[in-house]
Formats: sequence, structure tokens, C-alpha cells
Amino acid sequence: MAILYRSSLLYHGLMTAVYHVHRRERFREVAQWVPEGAEVLDVCCGDGALTGYLDSSVRYRGLDQSPVFVARARDRGREVEHFDLRRASLPGSQVVVCQASLFQFYPDVDEVLGQLFDAALQRLIISESVKSLTQSRWSCLSRIVAWGTHVEGMTNDHFRFCPEGLDRLFHPYAAHLRHAREVCGGRDWLYVLDKQPSRGIAREEI
Repeated sequence: MAILYRSSLLYHGLMTAVYHVHRRERFREVAQWVPEGAEVLDVCCGDGALTGYLDSSVRYRGLDQSPVFVARARDRGREVEHFDLRRASLPGSQVVVCQASLFQFYPDVDEVLGQLFDAALQRLIISESVKSLTQSRWSCLSRIVAWGTHVEGMTNDHFRFCPEGLDRLFHPYAAHLRHAREVCGGRDWLYVLDKQPSRGIAREEI
């Protein structure tokens, strides 16, 4: 388990340092696409921080590989379970969310995105970083961050997406793409994919 994912406090501290004033923006951007009363599966959820931005009517379930994050979430009364996406099939949910985690599954990202899409009964929401300290011009810092964020199965600790790479990744899902844009001051990209239109998901643009 990566050093960064062994401490909820360390993780949130680093994310605050990296995102600055945009730290909460990612959660707000994701949350606004979750309808009231929806069932949400938050994959690679950390300690379930997204719950603080969702409507109280939302039925939330989080999955994460870090026992530390799972324990922290449960201490806060959040429904989060230990789960390894590389070793188990995802349960279905009306809405599936995955934030800043796709890079961890390189080079099997296409397969993982397919699993997430299949699990989403109505909507898939992905927020992924395109700027990272692993890309720092200071090689020492880049190596430290790459080491600190390494998880089992990663074959390239320095890999992160660029906007063009994300566009290629989501191209096969173009028919389902509801929304895509930069968020967090250009640090992340947000993608919203809908399955067939249904009464559970509003079709109006936000």
C-alpha cells in the first residue's frame, strides 16, 4: 500500500496543498451530477469525503482498497467497504463515481473503465487529474511523489493522463457522453456518461 494511502490526514493535506482553492471544487462538480435520492457507488472513494457534498437523500456506498481509509470512513459513520477492483467484480448501482484514480490501473485502464461503465445502471461520473507532481520539473520531487502514490499492479509510477489521452480513452463512449469539461482550474477533467435516458436521471444540462 502506498505511503500516501496509509494516512487519511497525510492524503488530505497533500491534496489541499496541490489543489489550493480548488480542493472542494472537484467534490462539488461531481456532486451536482448526482440526483436527489439516487443510489451512488463511489469507487476508490478514500475515506468517503464525497458524502459531505451530496444531498442527504442520496444512498451512498463507498469502496476502497486502503484499510486505513475504510476505518477512517466508518469512524465518521460513512458506509465504506474494503474492495480491490483488480480482484473482484463491481456491484451495480444507479450512479457510479470514480475520482482521480484511473491512472492507478494503467495499462489496464480501458478494461477498468469498461467495468465502471457496466456497473453504472444509469450514470457514470469520472473526475481525473491531468496535472500531477509526478510531472514536476524537479526530478527528486517527481520521484518521491511517484513512489508515494504507487499501488500494487502499477507498471509505471509516473504515468498520469493528459487531456488528449482522456479524450482517446472516452472516445468509444461518445454516444453516452453527457458532459465533459475542465474543473479545478484545469487540474482535473470531469466526464459524465449516461446510459439510456430514464426517469431517474434529469436530461437537462446544468
